[in-house]
Amino acid sequence: MSKIQLNTLKGFNDYFSEDVMIRESIVEKFKNTAKKYGFDGLETPALEYTELILGQSGQEAEKLYYRFQDNGGRDVMLKYELMISMCRAVAQNINNIVFPYKRYQVQPVWRAENVQKGRLREFTQMDIDIIGTPSMYADAEVLMIGIQFLKDLGFENYIARISSRKILEGVLEYLDISKDKFVDFYIIVDKIKKIGEENVIKELEERGFEKEKIAKILEILDIKEIDSLEETIGKTEAGRKGIDEIKEVLSILQSANIDREKYTFDITLARGLASYTGPIWEFEVLDGDVGSVSGGGRYDNAISKYVGREIPATGTSFGLERLTQIIKDRNMSILSKTNIEVIILPMSKEYINTATEFASSLRDLDANTMIFPPTEKLNMFLGYANKKSIPWAVIIGDNEQKNNVLLLKNMNSSEQFVVNKEEALKKIFNR
Repeated sequence: MSKIQLNTLKGFNDYFSEDVMIRESIVEKFKNTAKKYGFDGLETPALEYTELILGQSGQEAEKLYYRFQDNGGRDVMLKYELMISMCRAVAQNINNIVFPYKRYQVQPVWRAENVQKGRLREFTQMDIDIIGTPSMYADAEVLMIGIQFLKDLGFENYIARISSRKILEGVLEYLDISKDKFVDFYIIVDKIKKIGEENVIKELEERGFEKEKIAKILEILDIKEIDSLEETIGKTEAGRKGIDEIKEVLSILQSANIDREKYTFDITLARGLASYTGPIWEFEVLDGDVGSVSGGGRYDNAISKYVGREIPATGTSFGLERLTQIIKDRNMSILSKTNIEVIILPMSKEYINTATEFASSLRDLDANTMIFPPTEKLNMFLGYANKKSIPWAVIIGDNEQKNNVLLLKNMNSSEQFVVNKEEALKKIFNR
């Protein structure tokens, strides 16, 4: 019989024990942080009608859609991001939702993009969004959650970079540049930290921006403090609104006692998606050449187009695979090779019932417990426990069975104890 050649599609991964444990731990911390701030869960389907998503994410994004006709001839696509599916779900259930609606969502999305480390074609997004309020407190709260989440994961050197689409609109308004050039402007500006000023100048010139105005744009983008924009961009309608909103967000973060080193205003931040309408941000890990691990902002028009009235919204998204890779590369404390806390070896099949009874006692006390297949090969058993970093090993051989005791080994310290079941429980649970 011929063998099937086994290949995984490029950009699609399998995940085994260690990766699954890290992923589950990250997701658990994300959900717990969101719940702490009063968010509820949401899940949406993998497939959506293409017409729902076209025009929402920008032309560059549309090149990456997994789009096809299903068996019924319908034009469908795998969801490119969670936000648009969430907007559709909210719009469809608008009369059943209590606003403000605070939602978290952890599900896979699909993008046909170039594969690189930490960037796949199937990956999991972890989103939080607040729907139904224009209050800048909502934007500030999303930023608070992101900062807390990264702290909970064990990161130390990170920052939330904050800007506003309205401030960027104010740049064009102040320099009397046509609004038609705004999309080109923010897409190019968003690359400045990656490609440098010279390449930004070149791209702006290619898009028809005048040299004199490009020079003034770069002068403005070099401004570090938001107060310094008051006498220029602050005199435009859009710029004034943007500055006021960001000042309010920064004030709320300060009142929440968020470490001032964990957030900053950065006018060069533009974000590439077309749907943003107000404050925008990225969470960036500053050491180790990591860069952005999350991006988000306010998108007040995304749901409105489905319901015919304004539904303000704001949120952010973290990528599970990217965080997992960073945590693995750094060997951070979240790492563990297994979730097994106790492993039990019955050295003969006659001792399985004894092992099973003790395992049940452990599980009743919420200890994750594994029974190893019966074997007299003690080194193989201990080797397995070591490789999996299981903290406690229990061995039941002839002497243990005969004397109604257990051989308990602390795999971290190599200490061994011959004890009865009650004493073994006390040692395992440090009682």
